[in-house]
Amino acid sequence: MGTSYKFLPGSSIDITPEFYEVFESAGTIQRYKKDEIIYFQDDRADNFYLIKSGRVRIFLISDQGTELTIEILRQGKLLGESSYFCYGSRLTSVSAATDVELISINLNELYPYLTKYPELMIQMFHLMSLSIQNLSIQVNSMAFLSSDKKLAQLLLRLGVYFKKNQNDSTYIIDYSHEEIAQLIGSCRVTVTKFLNKFEKEGLVSLGYKKVEVINEKKLRLFAFS
Repeated sequence: MGTSYKFLPGSSIDITPEFYEVFESAGTIQRYKKDEIIYFQDDRADNFYLIKSGRVRIFLISDQGTELTIEILRQGKLLGESSYFCYGSRLTSVSAATDVELISINLNELYPYLTKYPELMIQMFHLMSLSIQNLSIQVNSMAFLSSDKKLAQLLLRLGVYFKKNQNDSTYIIDYSHEEIAQLIGSCRVTVTKFLNKFEKEGLVSLGYKKVEVINEKKLRLFAFS
């Protein structure tokens, strides 16, 4: 029996900027340069983070040193919360994909604000649920899809985050080919080859460190065919 995964997340949510001041009051600002390690697998999870600016890369490292990128997170997302709330060690490693500014928080300092601002608590719960959902989709994609299908479905998933309005049919993804390759467990050369193919077919338009999806409907038909 064939396996077909046609689910894509239909919404996205970030911690809204109005609550950044709350996190700053409860936590501390930390800054990292591009490619700096924020934490490693198995480190003690004493805190979690809000990404105030920039992007981070979440990845796994095998015993042989091979890296597998799980996700790239942007401004407004939480980082390291699952291990922190489980009172465990870090399950993944994280590095700065760009220069990044984080707010480091622990729950004891944040708790008084959560009781004062229930909407903030709802945003945090939603973000944690989306993290689990996205990980499940990522595992299914890597296990069952060819590289071109992985790429097509990734471009569709990223639309949730990059569309200015939910009903937009075109949107720009400001990721490099290398970042996209990391997200589908492939290499940059393979991603560039398929992106060029998609461009010739009128699905995307390519620019410097960006991919514009220009025919989402046709891309979706290919991704799930």
